[in-house]
Formats: sequence, structure tokens, C-alpha cells
Amino acid sequence: MAQPEFTPFVELLDRIAGFCAQGHTATVMLVSDDNRMAQIHLLGGRIIFILCRGRRGRDGLSIMRTMQRARMTLDRPSVAQNEPLEWSTEVILDYLYGSIDALPEGGAQNTLLPGIARRPAAVPAQPSASVLSAEQRSVFETTLAKYIGPMAEIVCADYFDEVSDLRALAMNLAGEIPTPDQAAKFRADIGKALAISGI
Repeated sequence: MAQPEFTPFVELLDRIAGFCAQGHTATVMLVSDDNRMAQIHLLGGRIIFILCRGRRGRDGLSIMRTMQRARMTLDRPSVAQNEPLEWSTEVILDYLYGSIDALPEGGAQNTLLPGIARRPAAVPAQPSASVLSAEQRSVFETTLAKYIGPMAEIVCADYFDEVSDLRALAMNLAGEIPTPDQAAKFRADIGKALAISGI
């Protein structure tokens, strides 16, 4: 599978904020265009651990904040056996976005506060029973993975339970692909694989 392209760091932060808003548990892996590696561990939408260039906590966040462009992949969640971060998820994201200049001393408990995502994530009021077969789910996940990498499984899962029809699902998932030409190719691939017209 081809490596994802380097993406502006702020766009990756938008995605991470979305994962937090949706309550995900995952390990976010980042590699910057100048070869800095970082990990962000999410637990139920909370950022519980940061590692960047071997540095944790305040030092790791300070290094991560200077990233300009990076690649992002998601990995299975791992339990961080380290002292938890002293700041809330909202404060961490604000610091990484550059909205605040410094992390506060003696931070607040790490709870997810409302409104952390710069781009609000669509969350269904009541999940409905899925109308997708296992084969259809697999086609969507495999096809989307060609365009956004291993995070496709998590992104698809967010939409599977709220799907009303295959065409709407295809259009919603295409919206998760950052470039319009790639999104169009995804729609064409899905249309062909599942015989969906008009996408």
C-alpha cells in the first residue's frame, strides 16, 4: 500500500480533534516531512499520552507543535503505562493549534470538554440498525483504505451505523478524502464495485 502524502499539520489536528469529539480509542502515529515521529494515544476521546522524538508530556508537545506537514496513520490502541498528561484534551489541542502560547502549570484533569473540534463532527442523535452486509462493509473499508490508509476502518465505522442507503454512505465517505480528484476516484470505484449509480 502506498504511503499517504504529507498533509499540513493543522489539517491532521482537525482530524485528531474529530476523533476526540467522536470518542475514539486509538493510537495516532505521525511522521513529519523532516522525519520526526510522534504518537498520540486516545482513550474514549481523551488524549492520554504524547510521545514525540522520545520526549513525553510538555517537551513532546513542544516539539510536535512545530511540525509543518506530516503523514498520519492509526494503529490499534495501546495502554500507556506512563504518568497521564496533566492537561485536558481541549488545552492540548489549543496548544498544538497555536491558540495558546504556553501550557498552563498544574493542568486540569484530563476530561474532554465540549467544542474541541474546529470542524464539528456529525454524530447521529440515535444510531439506527445498519442495513449493510458484511461484504458491503468490507468493500467500503478496502476501497477507502486505498485513499486514506489504515484509518479507513475507523472512519467507515463512524458512518456504518447511521447509513440510510449506499449512495449516501459513498458520498459521505468521499467527503473524508482530502483531494477532490481522489474523492471522485473513490466514488467511481465504489459505484463500480457495488453497482451504485449517480455518485
